Amino acid sequence: MMNENSRIVSGGVAVTPQRSAHSQRHKIALYGFGSEPVVHRNLIDLAAKEKLPLTWCAILTTPHYRPVMGEVLPASEILDVFRALPRKPVGGDIACLSHYCGSLVEDLAAQKRSRRKRNGRWLLDRGIDYYRLYKAFLTDHGATHVLMSTIETPDAKILVAVAQELGLGVMVPLDMRNMTGTYFSTDCYETPPSYAAANPESRVLAAEFIHNFRRNPTPARGLPLEIDSSMEGATLPAYLPPFWQRIKRFAANALERPDIFDHDQVRVAVMINVTPLRKIIRGVRERRNATQYDIAEVEALPERFVFYPLQYSPEASINTPAPYYLDQMRVIDALRFAMPSDQVLVVKEHPACIEMRPVEFMRRLRNVPGVIAIKASVPSVEVIKRAVLTVAVTGTAAFEAFLLGRPAIALGRGLSSWAIGRVSSTANLRTQVLNAINQPVSDDFVIDQIARLIGVRYPFLFNPPHLPGEPMLRRHNMQRFLAALLDHLERERRSQEHAEQSIA
Repeated sequence: MMNENSRIVSGGVAVTPQRSAHSQRHKIALYGFGSEPVVHRNLIDLAAKEKLPLTWCAILTTPHYRPVMGEVLPASEILDVFRALPRKPVGGDIACLSHYCGSLVEDLAAQKRSRRKRNGRWLLDRGIDYYRLYKAFLTDHGATHVLMSTIETPDAKILVAVAQELGLGVMVPLDMRNMTGTYFSTDCYETPPSYAAANPESRVLAAEFIHNFRRNPTPARGLPLEIDSSMEGATLPAYLPPFWQRIKRFAANALERPDIFDHDQVRVAVMINVTPLRKIIRGVRERRNATQYDIAEVEALPERFVFYPLQYSPEASINTPAPYYLDQMRVIDALRFAMPSDQVLVVKEHPACIEMRPVEFMRRLRNVPGVIAIKASVPSVEVIKRAVLTVAVTGTAAFEAFLLGRPAIALGRGLSSWAIGRVSSTANLRTQVLNAINQPVSDDFVIDQIARLIGVRYPFLFNPPHLPGEPMLRRHNMQRFLAALLDHLERERRSQEHAEQSIA
């Protein structure tokens, strides 16, 4: 049974979710990418023990965890994409996309990596195939919600678009960055749920958080204090096969669906599993990239500058919400052409990407007039404090500038742009840059936005399984995850009822 460790924080107040008298039975479609079906399997088991009013169906994008999910769900409730997707793209009349939510072409651009060359027609037809397949599955199985794992592939974005078209609830657990904890986004763009609202208590908590952050900024990926104890104790089953068996399954998957299998997966698998080789290759890149900078310390920064920290890429945080900016030179060119002539653009490599990005990129960047590269090890917060403006696509730097009360703009939809209150664009960027510099948001606005986020914050960690120490699969953490899910569903229901009553 759920105990005190299952308590969650709603609006900044610890509560234990109760089964409402108005609770309705929800059917949740689980989208499993990579090893996420392991999390879903444990979630189903916990819900069953609690006899909760939840039923499930599942979409497996790869066959790795067929047996694991097949033990808790009948085959009729599982969409096995490897088996169901046509071997040759069928596509069809694009008129079927007349009610598509968003842009299928943009969603197809969200691919993180692909070494196999496909022509545009093949990709479009394959996207239509996913659209038809997911729409039929969600409709036929009566799903009310879709619980996503990480959205980092075109088919994941297509699934979200299908769910929105059908009027289903979308739930994407997302890390709250510097605030720690997790909230349930309702789309591909990190949008908080509709019930996010500030109240007197959450405003007090928000003001306290902002005050403390400005004195001692917290890192973007910290562990929520409330769940430190959850990292101790029992761990739920990890369902991790032996290494030899994973290799065997990898080969079997490639043979089963060579049309789906991408050759680049071999390189990725080798880099993940062969640690010495990974260290050698990335170590060479890191040593070469580490010398590519013009400024090595904060004190050497120019008097007036715009700050643009490069984002880690390819990565879901930019591929999913803003694929237009995957080539970050687009951002750099737009900024240096738009900023006032008495400023320079300071660019900083992402510390985690220094061992990944080709050295030619930074060399090319340093030859661009109006751009100064700063050493990757320089703390971004110190640069933000000195910049007249911090710019990001969807990165955390713009959110940190917002928390610090410094001017910031975000060019892509995400948590940063939501907090700032607007998404900027390359159109009329000079005006937007000047407005952001000359009209920074007020502290009252910052407090109000953070208070809204505090109101939807839940103290559980959402990570893939099979990380060192298995933080995701700690029993207390999974109990908090389930409790938060129930609370979210109930608050979503009440919000919808209130909206309907307001219209009536």
